[in-house]
Order: sequence, then C-alpha cells, then structure tokens
Amino acid sequence: MEIKIGNRTIPLVLTAYEMQDIQKDIGCTIGQLRDDVFAVVHHPDADTEKGESEYTIELMNDAGKVRKLGTLIRIMGNAGLEEAGQEPDLTDKWVMRHMSVAKVMAYAVAMMAAVNAAMHTEATEKNADNGPVDEVLAEENRKKEQGN
Repeated sequence: MEIKIGNRTIPLVLTAYEMQDIQKDIGCTIGQLRDDVFAVVHHPDADTEKGESEYTIELMNDAGKVRKLGTLIRIMGNAGLEEAGQEPDLTDKWVMRHMSVAKVMAYAVAMMAAVNAAMHTEATEKNADNGPVDEVLAEENRKKEQGN
C-alpha cells in the first residue's frame, strides 16, 4: 500500500521491525493503535437490529493523536521507502507539515487499512501453511470482530 502526502507517494510497510518503533515512538502496541492513534469510538446505543455496530473516528478532537498518526506514517513510510531502495528520509515534522488538515481523516483511514492489511496477510500466511498462530494477534483479531 502507499499514501500520498504533499507531492510524494510513499510506500507503506509494517513488519515486526516497525512494531518496535511503534511501541517506542508512539507508546502503544499494534492492537492499541485503534484507540491510541485513530481514536475509534464504539457507539453501542446506535447498534442496528442486524447486530452491526456504529463506530466513529474522533481523531480531530485530539491533537496528540494527530501527532501520533504523523509518527505512524513516518515509521511505516520510512520502512516502505527503504524496502523500495529509496532514502528513508521522512521526519515527523515533514509529515505533519505536508498533511493537509482537510485530509487528516483520509490519512487515518488509509493508515488503518494498511495496518489491517499487514495484520490480515500475516494471519492468513500463518494459517495457510498450518504454521504456528500468534495467540495474542488471534485474540486481538477476535476482539476486533466482536467490536470490543
């Protein structure tokens, strides 16, 4: 996956290596990104008769979370640039300066999709070859499916 910020198209990569930087620089685990960065809020009173849940992203209510989003973009973007053979030259300041305020929500949705795709691919690969399953990741995925 990739994201366009300013005049750059930046490839995104998320592996176990980037997980270390996320924990160090953002202060949360991959499973906590939904709450700590994207500010996804569940509205149980709005659940439908079909059992569908309503969620909102309240990222714009917290400047600290917007800053964390910029850091996440920097981490995954530098990994993507490095994997593509380019200079991993993103800084938090550059990312934040080039993120249009009008597009912050679009960046958040794109980053959620990139994180989910990386986690889904990992889980699919492990299950496909009947290899070991990460129980923590499996539990986090179960919680996501249940809307917790």
